[in-house]
Amino acid sequence: MHAFNMATLFVILTLLGVEFSVSAFINAAVSRLEPEWQLKMLSRFALVLGKVMPVWYSASTLLLSVETWLCWRTPGHSILLAADAIMVLIALASIFLLVPLARRVAEGAADWQRINRIWDQRNRVRIAALASAAILLADVVVR
Repeated sequence: MHAFNMATLFVILTLLGVEFSVSAFINAAVSRLEPEWQLKMLSRFALVLGKVMPVWYSASTLLLSVETWLCWRTPGHSILLAADAIMVLIALASIFLLVPLARRVAEGAADWQRINRIWDQRNRVRIAALASAAILLADVVVR
C-alpha cells in the first residue's frame, strides 16, 4: 500500500510541477519574444502538451480514485473524496475551459494574445486547485 501511495503522490506532484513550470517559467520566457515567435512557441507547446496532458490527468485521477477506494474504511477517506472531486473538476475545466482556448491560440486566431492571457489566468486557477488536491492527498498519505 505504501508504494501505491507514493506512486500516486509522485504522479500528481509531477503533474503539478509541470503545470507550474509552464505558467511560471515557459510562458514568462515566451512572452518576451516577438509576437510571431510567441505564437510559434505556444503552438509547439500546445501540440506536445496536448498529447501528454490528457493521459497524465486521466492517470492522476484514476490513481487518486483507486487510492480513495483502498482507503475507504480509514479516517482519511473523506479527505480523499474531496481531492477526487477537485481532480474531476480540474479535468472538466481543462476540457471545457482551457483546451478550446489553447486550440484557438495554436491556430493563430486574430486575438490570440488576448485568448492566451485568459488561458494563463485560468491555468493559474487550475494550478491552485491541483495543489489543493495534492496537499489533501499528502495529508492522508503522511498520516
